[in-house]
Amino acid sequence: MAFEDAEPARSVPSWKGKNVYEGDYWAATTRGFVHHESFLEREYVMSADFDASILGLSWQPFVLKWPKGTKGHRGHVPDYFCRLAGGDGLVVDVKRPDKVEGSEVQFAMTREVCEEVGWKYEVFTGLPEPRLSALTFLSGFRQDRYSPGAEHVAPLVAAFEPETSLDAGVRRAARTTGRSKPVVHGNVLHLLWHGVLAVHLDAPLDLSSTVSVVSAAVSP
Repeated sequence: MAFEDAEPARSVPSWKGKNVYEGDYWAATTRGFVHHESFLEREYVMSADFDASILGLSWQPFVLKWPKGTKGHRGHVPDYFCRLAGGDGLVVDVKRPDKVEGSEVQFAMTREVCEEVGWKYEVFTGLPEPRLSALTFLSGFRQDRYSPGAEHVAPLVAAFEPETSLDAGVRRAARTTGRSKPVVHGNVLHLLWHGVLAVHLDAPLDLSSTVSVVSAAVSP
């Protein structure tokens, strides 16, 4: 079953005074909305959307249940299912670092089920800085309105061959294409999000960051 395309296995409750950050994130990977119930879940969806190894993802598409009598057998709804490029599945539970303790048994049982069916399993507790800030910024340029269009990809890519700073590459691309710097800047950030260009995200992202070429193809 294509769990990455499945509807949620449970409804989202609401009540007066509910104070969690709930919403839907538009994922460039699936070209559709993926639900989240917290800032941390949104953070995971954003990171999964950026991850080129993930081709599809869905929020809480199934419930895991164990036979009665199994120690710790209560049902569990994993937060996300991802379809990986090789066809494998990845099940993800999202948990705040200060809430991990006490959930080890549930995590272990879920991991065991995943291993039995050949899926991978991980617990996401958040992205480190400065990667979080860089991805949050780049994610704002994932939408189609920042796409340069197929006819403009080649000159933009050429501006970063050999690798150069973000500022220098944008200036070079603006000169060669005759387009304005703000437009080119947005186009370049779009290509960074879609993996056509690359930048190290373990250092603060700014105009001096070194940008290199990965691929000449961009997502539609």
